[in-house]
Amino acid sequence: MTTPSHAIYKYSGYGPYFGSNDIFIADNANSNTNSFSNFGNYYSVPSGVKDKNTILAGTEYFTPDEVEVFYLD
Repeated sequence: MTTPSHAIYKYSGYGPYFGSNDIFIADNANSNTNSFSNFGNYYSVPSGVKDKNTILAGTEYFTPDEVEVFYLD
């Protein structure tokens, strides 16, 4: 994480954002393919990764089966 203030972004009209578009979980994510990953904006891409957009689901846009987010304030 290069900028801790961008670690998680919360907005009532969306699901959680991590790293300003590094990971985005769409609202009603289990019924659409609007969630995506695009590492490298604020979260570093792990070494050896060939495609930063397919790290989480094998494709850039995906439909999550389940998402669990813990937020400490």
